[in-house]
Amino acid sequence: MNARNTIMLRTMRRVYVVWAYRAFTHPLAVKLAVFAYALIHLSVYVSYRSVLQNVPGYSLQKSSLYLRDAFLHTEFFTQALIVLALLTAPLLAYDTVRNLGGQVRRLRGLL
Repeated sequence: MNARNTIMLRTMRRVYVVWAYRAFTHPLAVKLAVFAYALIHLSVYVSYRSVLQNVPGYSLQKSSLYLRDAFLHTEFFTQALIVLALLTAPLLAYDTVRNLGGQVRRLRGLL
């Protein structure tokens, strides 16, 4: 390889590193990663199927009491993951709707 190719390869490698850094530190990507982390680790500690089968489906009041009691009787780490997921979900939804709104405006501008 000559010096020009070596310089070009090094430069492109740096460009790829900067691109990856910007992509992975984008606020939407960070929120998605935090939300996915919480859900994946919750599935290790919580059996979603068992919780949903035990929820009384005929009464909203009884269901909310059951879910509250189930939350209060879990370990701290599980509670922290649930809170983390519940905090990031609306932020993620807001960013998604905002980004979709921008895409729709761009498409309208093209038509």
